[in-house]
Amino acid sequence: MGCRVGGSGSPLLVLPGIDDGSEWLSCHQALANRFRVLLPALPGFGRSELPQWMDSVDDLAYFMLDLIERLSLGPANLLGVGFGGWVAAEMAVRCQHELRGLVLADAFGIKVSQPWVRDIADIFVLTHEQLAQLAWHDPTAARELKVPGAPGLSEHDLLESLRRRQTVHMLGWKPFMHNPKLLRRLARIRVPSLVIWGESDRVVSPEYGRAYHKAIPGSRFKTIPRAGHYPYRERPEEFVNAVTGFLMEIDR
Repeated sequence: MGCRVGGSGSPLLVLPGIDDGSEWLSCHQALANRFRVLLPALPGFGRSELPQWMDSVDDLAYFMLDLIERLSLGPANLLGVGFGGWVAAEMAVRCQHELRGLVLADAFGIKVSQPWVRDIADIFVLTHEQLAQLAWHDPTAARELKVPGAPGLSEHDLLESLRRRQTVHMLGWKPFMHNPKLLRRLARIRVPSLVIWGESDRVVSPEYGRAYHKAIPGSRFKTIPRAGHYPYRERPEEFVNAVTGFLMEIDR
């Protein structure tokens, strides 16, 4: 499994979203000014193979906890975005001693409404234009995202995007993008936690984010104005300031 590393200081393990892969973004570079940022290619993402024994998100959570132990990172700060946020939450309910701080950004993973009410938009059936309308405050900025249907997408980027989505289908399709038990288990989290959300997110709404926040004891909740499902892309400076301020505070 490949891992991009930048910066120095306290370790910050970043778990990417479905449409990010291991792409090193401006927000990662900015975070690397204060932390040693580690951005792994999750199993089944990019060129990283999905082990045959891995068939659920909790398998992936244990795998990442083992990675922290193997690399002697702990206690490490953990930042998960989107699908990576779901993985990070599953890690946090299973292990406290390897984590220093937890940040969840526009995360999937919980069920907050009645079974017949959709909490999470099915991004896998949307066109690029439809995804832009739901996931971005400014849909014209969606051109930078390397997803199927994006203008000028190379064959290499298309195949990597499809591979990531295939992996997420295998791990989180049924039930769709959540663990029915996770919401109740979030009460086990004891590390300082920040739940951060794009104010214009229509993939998983800010109300969904507030449900995450309310279920994690002592957590903080912050919204990023003029940002959708990818606040770290649309408003990287505001996003990095919020994350850095929180983690620097608990690192004192």
